[in-house]
Amino acid sequence: MAIASRDEKQAVIEALKNTNSKYAKPFEKGKMARVSIMGGNWEEYATIVMGMVSADTMLDIDKQLETLNRNIERLIAALGSK
Repeated sequence: MAIASRDEKQAVIEALKNTNSKYAKPFEKGKMARVSIMGGNWEEYATIVMGMVSADTMLDIDKQLETLNRNIERLIAALGSK
């Protein structure tokens, strides 16, 4: 059982992206931030971004599996009506 819905998980990723442009950069431009003007720990930044990428990938896989299941159900229904 999922703790949060797909929409809630997507909202968390979007909120993180909107927190700071450096978190959105990998998703929008395919690049990681190279420097932090305000300082900060690069390893922490990389860990957060990789977690976001992993969550985004899992959401995409979830969407694709849902579509696949729906198509399988339609195919079974179509075959059963013949």
